[in-house]
Amino acid sequence: MTIKLLKPIQQKGLLKLGDVICPGDLELPRFSKTEFYKEVDRILDYMEKDDLEGIRFLLTVFSFTPKFIINIILQLSQRSGGGNLILANLRLLNIGLKGIITTLYYSNLDEKGEEIFEVLKWKTKITSIPVESDDLYEHTDEASRMVKLGNEPKDFMIRAKSAQAELREISIEAKVNHLLELKEVILDSRDWIIDEIQKENGKTRSDALISEIFGVLDYLNYLIKFAPRILKDEKVHTPIALLGKKSRIYYEPLGTILIISPWNYPFYQAIVPITSAFIAGNSVLYKPSEHTPLTGVIEKILERAGFKPNWCQIVYGDGKIGSELIDLRPDKIFFTGSVNTGKKIMAQASSELIPVELELGGKDPSIVFEDASLERSVRGVLWGALTCSGQSCTSAEQVFIHHSIFENFKNMILTEAKKVRVGIDTDGDGEIGLMTTSSQVDIVADHIKDALNKGATLLSGNEWDYKSKSIPPLILENITAEMKIYDEETFGPIIPLISFESEQEVIDKCNASKFGLSASIWSKDMIRCERVARALHTGNVSINNIMLTEGNPALPFGGVKNSGIGRYKGEHGLRGFCHQKSVLIDSDSNKVEVNWYPYTLKKYKLFDKMTEFLFRGGVKNFLRFVITGLQIESYSDKEAKRKAE
Repeated sequence: MTIKLLKPIQQKGLLKLGDVICPGDLELPRFSKTEFYKEVDRILDYMEKDDLEGIRFLLTVFSFTPKFIINIILQLSQRSGGGNLILANLRLLNIGLKGIITTLYYSNLDEKGEEIFEVLKWKTKITSIPVESDDLYEHTDEASRMVKLGNEPKDFMIRAKSAQAELREISIEAKVNHLLELKEVILDSRDWIIDEIQKENGKTRSDALISEIFGVLDYLNYLIKFAPRILKDEKVHTPIALLGKKSRIYYEPLGTILIISPWNYPFYQAIVPITSAFIAGNSVLYKPSEHTPLTGVIEKILERAGFKPNWCQIVYGDGKIGSELIDLRPDKIFFTGSVNTGKKIMAQASSELIPVELELGGKDPSIVFEDASLERSVRGVLWGALTCSGQSCTSAEQVFIHHSIFENFKNMILTEAKKVRVGIDTDGDGEIGLMTTSSQVDIVADHIKDALNKGATLLSGNEWDYKSKSIPPLILENITAEMKIYDEETFGPIIPLISFESEQEVIDKCNASKFGLSASIWSKDMIRCERVARALHTGNVSINNIMLTEGNPALPFGGVKNSGIGRYKGEHGLRGFCHQKSVLIDSDSNKVEVNWYPYTLKKYKLFDKMTEFLFRGGVKNFLRFVITGLQIESYSDKEAKRKAE
């Protein structure tokens, strides 16, 4: 293939530069020993005329420059920055040159004209991410190398730190205006967003509209209305002993927040934590799941809302990239995902004392008492178990039914389950979509087979082949504690029916779980509902409803035990993205505080009396406290001046 856009002397410079950036090793050839550089025209063709001329000039210079000098130039530009415009441009030049070389080295065209990673023997498009695991720590070196082409994790962090300094100076009113714009952009783009969610996640249009679009807009409304009040300086109580002083709490940005999201709600779990961090003044590094990255969607939405690129950067990649970002010490990690990955993140973050918030899995129980409305509880449990194909951390995965209504409940839910349609729709007329990943299908199959082998009965879903991503409602009975489906998170469209006899029995069974995210309680007896809600060791409870605590943006969301650490959303969750600075304000004067030096026997006796009068209580003692306080203040001033003479 003939190179049209570079002269021979410039091609020589290209080969020299390539050998410096890609020198090869025992397994891979150095750049000049490949034929890939001949594909350079397909990159240069997309460049602006001025940029192309700049590249030609540099390659001409490099053709006369020894390789060790080129290497020194690249190293110097890699370390440059510090706010200097010339050095910053030099750094961008470094990134651009590396992008051209690494793209040529790792990417080529096959006979069909599609991009492949030929040097790594991968058949995949250059923009794709060929990784099957969503575990942060399961990765391959090749996947990591591919994802990082043109952008090192440290480059993202450098830009994020710079952007955070800018965000600190932007008023809360200006940030609210960006959220107003964002809300309008999402409303205008909702059909396109739903299309993208369906392509990658497999959920139905109604599911995407209700759980992702509506949920995001509702949360944005909450931030727009309440964030200015929640984040403003807060006046707090100052005790009588500190009379004349004022106490404040400042809510300041933490810095840069690393957000790592799951694949089950790819839009909601992006926008909600991103905007929470942003409104508090933080810059964001957002790493979506490689299974549902929604490539380009979040960037386009934020850009149209006026967000600058470095305020929130999207870092695509597998678990290795997430691990490398943690090593760069963000100011907080907000992770939503599996328990095992959450534990690994916490262990890695602990060495640098990085704050973590972990929103992890669940095995949420639904408790249906004998006086509950059968029709309402059946419909609620059915939806709570099947929405998003059961791929929600708050899905109903244990259904405890009072023994007196067990048969009636079972028959009614079987009847309703037969009406549920499975498959991807195009018009909103669908209910259960597809499972998102093959690995999750395998877990559902394993849990069902294990339960059946240990005596469970499958009441519906017998037609499923244990392989298809299209899984019908799987309703089981005769569930025992020895089965995986009893205490391990399944994350699929399963409804295990379990009978109970007494209130205390069902509370004990629920609290025995290693999880503690959410629960739902169904009964007409509201006193009992509240009593049970208080007794359950869980982060969230819905009474006569299901999965609804997360539907109120004002309620903090999070779990206990293996379901996570921390809370987000609501007042408490929003302040979790802040550094809470305590400030005590006093007036400037020559007064000596009574607790300052010098200490004397007389001061000790006066302070002892003042302590007793203050904490004994009563009007008489309060008056004694005031008089003694005035005496000790006067004495402290005089004694300090006497000592100074």
